Amino acid sequence: MIVRILLISLFMSSIAYAQVEVKFNAATALFLIPNAGVELGISEKHSIQLDVLGSFWDEMPLLNDTPFHFTQTFLEYRFYKKEGLQKWFIAPHVGFGMFTLKKPNYFILYDYYKQAAGGNSGGGLPQGDAYQSGRVAFYGLTFGYKKKLNTSWSLEAFMGLGLSQSWYKGYRGNERVDHLGEDHPKPFNGSGEVLINKGGLMVVYRLPYVKKSHYNSKG
Repeated sequence: MIVRILLISLFMSSIAYAQVEVKFNAATALFLIPNAGVELGISEKHSIQLDVLGSFWDEMPLLNDTPFHFTQTFLEYRFYKKEGLQKWFIAPHVGFGMFTLKKPNYFILYDYYKQAAGGNSGGGLPQGDAYQSGRVAFYGLTFGYKKKLNTSWSLEAFMGLGLSQSWYKGYRGNERVDHLGEDHPKPFNGSGEVLINKGGLMVVYRLPYVKKSHYNSKG
């Protein structure tokens, strides 16, 4: 119900302002990881964006050939410096994802669970080819810059960072390995980090539209 109301609100606002952009991440596409979004202008300097990302690697060479499956959906409210949704912007965002992968530690800026454990926490997992499978929530900010190329096309460089909270089970192959010999293992492990959660270079296309004055014209 909430999602339906949100989608209706976004659709009505896009009609009122008549500016819609679709975009595709050229940077993640190099790794065969699609990331696409839709940005709806709601005023000259404000917009709402919904973007989704998915990875479908059964074996990722950069992560010891472990699975690299995940989906992420982000919703953000953008504040632009320049009218027309151009130049520098900042956007608070929330997101949700599902994953089966080996945690990519090089995106983590601060692991507060690990610090609380004296730097010895490994997320309940042995090292090597073990991986995690679970879900994650994101809360943070997106920073970026959009450069207009012509009336239809733009390029947008961006990066998002913030807090993540994840719940997962650890596996090696089909065997769960995160209980570390406990008689009554927890249903899920948990972790929380400050990390880079999104980024890249979007190729942006602005959909053509009819000016609002045309809606009021007769005939």
